Amino acid sequence: MPRPRQRKGADARKEEKRLKREQEEREQAAQLAREKRERERKTRMDWDALPSAARRDDAGKPVDPEALPEPDPDTKAYFQKVAEQIDELSALGHGAQRERQVVLDENGEEVEEELEDERPLLLRSALQSLSGHEVTLAGDGETSVVLERLLYAMDDFAKRVLLDRFTGQIERLVRHRSASHVLQTLFELAGETVDRETRGNVASAPSSSADAAELPTMTSLLLSLVSELLPALSTLIYDPFASHCIRILLLVFSGVPCSSSSSSSSSSRGERSKKSAQFRKNQGSLGKNWLADDVADNKGKGKSPARLATPPEFAQALKDFHAALDQLDTDAEAAQGASNVPGEGVRRAAMHEVAGPVMRILIELEASSSSGGWKSGGWADRVLCGLVGEVQDSTASSEKATELREEYLAGLLRHPASSPTFETVLSLAPHPVFSALWTSFFAGKMHRLAGNAVANYVVAVGIGRVDEAQMEELVKEVKGVASERRGEWIDNYRTGVLRSMLESATRLERCEKEMSEPLSMRRCSFVSPTMQIMLDTFGLATEEDRKLVIPCVLTLNRLQHWKKLAAGATPDPSTQGSVLLQTWLKLHAPHQQPVFDSIAALSLDSLLALTRSTISSHVLDALLTSPTTPPRALRTFLLSLIGHYPTLAADRIGSRVAERCFATADVYLKDKIAASLAEDPRTMMDLQKSAYGHFFARKVDLPLWMRRRDDWKAKMARLAQEEKARVAAEAGAQEDKARVAAEGGAQAQGQAIGANGANGAGEGEGKKRKKRERKADEVDEIFSQAAKRTKSGAQEDQDERERPVKIVKPKKTRAEELGEVLAAIKESL
Repeated sequence: MPRPRQRKGADARKEEKRLKREQEEREQAAQLAREKRERERKTRMDWDALPSAARRDDAGKPVDPEALPEPDPDTKAYFQKVAEQIDELSALGHGAQRERQVVLDENGEEVEEELEDERPLLLRSALQSLSGHEVTLAGDGETSVVLERLLYAMDDFAKRVLLDRFTGQIERLVRHRSASHVLQTLFELAGETVDRETRGNVASAPSSSADAAELPTMTSLLLSLVSELLPALSTLIYDPFASHCIRILLLVFSGVPCSSSSSSSSSSRGERSKKSAQFRKNQGSLGKNWLADDVADNKGKGKSPARLATPPEFAQALKDFHAALDQLDTDAEAAQGASNVPGEGVRRAAMHEVAGPVMRILIELEASSSSGGWKSGGWADRVLCGLVGEVQDSTASSEKATELREEYLAGLLRHPASSPTFETVLSLAPHPVFSALWTSFFAGKMHRLAGNAVANYVVAVGIGRVDEAQMEELVKEVKGVASERRGEWIDNYRTGVLRSMLESATRLERCEKEMSEPLSMRRCSFVSPTMQIMLDTFGLATEEDRKLVIPCVLTLNRLQHWKKLAAGATPDPSTQGSVLLQTWLKLHAPHQQPVFDSIAALSLDSLLALTRSTISSHVLDALLTSPTTPPRALRTFLLSLIGHYPTLAADRIGSRVAERCFATADVYLKDKIAASLAEDPRTMMDLQKSAYGHFFARKVDLPLWMRRRDDWKAKMARLAQEEKARVAAEAGAQEDKARVAAEGGAQAQGQAIGANGANGAGEGEGKKRKKRERKADEVDEIFSQAAKRTKSGAQEDQDERERPVKIVKPKKTRAEELGEVLAAIKESL
């Protein structure tokens, strides 16, 4: 008989799983290595195919002429050790936790003194070792990252020294895989240095020497490197490494702060590639000044001006940049002959994956320039095949330009690498140019574009800029699209058009008030066209079907597909569906009613499942925080959770929802929530023991509610007033900051008089509005305190006497002040 198979022991099973996991990790690492080698092979020239024997070393291996010398092993090991020490110091909180030692003072007593901070010593030692090895360290993949981290801690003088050492090899360095990232970081930080130098703050050397006195300023160094790059500029923008440096230089010479210099990984302009931004994010402290404390670093955030000061020489340098990039059209005409529509080379670059971001930056800078924005023959006009000139002068239109525009922009719209260029054009175009683009390429074509994998993103950007008349025509057009075809947009997760339509309807307050009664909805007396499109697209035609708005939209399943799901199946919520519901909830009342009805129809288990999901919980956040949510709907939702707040607060995601609910509720509802928690004495004990629930318990403050209920209500009312004032102040500060930033940018580009007048008016309006809000909040607090004294009795009066009340006297008007001045003058006479 065969021997019976024995069961494996627990240790044997664990060992088998470990071996299997290690095998999978090795296979995954090998696959990543193969992909890395393939990427490197594509970006490097095939030197084996070159016939010249001079390009091979003694061993017969090909030599890359653009390769930089490698650093010696000792220097590389030292800077790797410097990187480890920086990580150790960063882990201590940037000097927040410094070691102390016990020493004897003059009287022989033991005292503690703080040890000297090691970070400046480490930086000084690293800079001394860096001298003479700048190029080799920048060209190495490992030490270049260390050099970037040192850059953020260098002062202006050290940055000038480093850039001076690179002078003469700039073109070679910007084409290098590793050195280009070092130069890109150096250029980003150089913009702030030039800003300080233009204002008269030129960094001096740490020690006086003849070499330090001859060191050029950062402004002179940047101007000198332009002369090195200009001859090859038309080819550098196509280089996968040099293109990023050219983008940064364009922003620096224009006085625009770069995103990475403000501790941001990337921006919409694409200064850094997604791969570079993700690499910097994984590095953790890369992009931060590890030499500064956290407090000082946080104070410096958000204070960068909208425009940096630039010297007059930078304007000429920008003109030289533009003249060098005009060579793109000259080369294209030489290759294919003269064209009746100028700008062939610029249009090719706009469609390119690497050169496209450079063209987008040029279009943005042209739109914000002091010369009046887009003009005929400019960068945007050449990309649009002369459309800007035709809008300004209708007699300048030609049949060839129109045919080329329709063919070129149709490809620009649907190409993955070039569609961001079209999005930039749509977002920055003046209204006449935008209307011409919308009429020619979007109106009447929504049934094809909205379902395209690439074009739907561009259409969403365009819908965000439509006016009222265009919005009405758009709604009619989308309503005319067959429901099945609109349903395919949902099936393919292409919800950008519907989301943007909801946002524009809220922004314009159009297509919401125009009521219509769709079929099979006798009980529904209000359904706007936009809401009708949403309900019809998901197949929610009847009153009973409307209860499934939340599950269908959240999982992006039409009703017919939702009904086919197996019993008990719970599809995962999608991010697109969650964003769609959040946008729907921002519509004005009563057009969000289907979402409210669907939430009310959910079972308790389904509602709790919504609160425990990182994706779907944001829908409830939008319901609680949207300014368009009716008070009655908000009150109904909060009351439906009475008795279940402890369950919500015990969950990691649900605790955040519970705190948001309590913060949104008024004093009456907060009192009912506290009363429901006080029914069971063990509830607060369980919440205090919970890892997440104790935050909710601290906000409720149930012990105070049980001892002095009136004091608890007064406290909650005061906290609500303070929160309201804080939110209003933050909103006002953000509006004023955006206004000052916009007007400051216009002022920096030559519109000094108009920008200063608008800035002063804007600041005056902001100050007046802030004073009105602050005065109203203080008066409300005074009246609420007076009401509490009347209601609470002697104990409340005593508490109020102990708590000082600050009454701010209203400021005198200008007429009253002038009257007092005149009266004083008369008395003196």
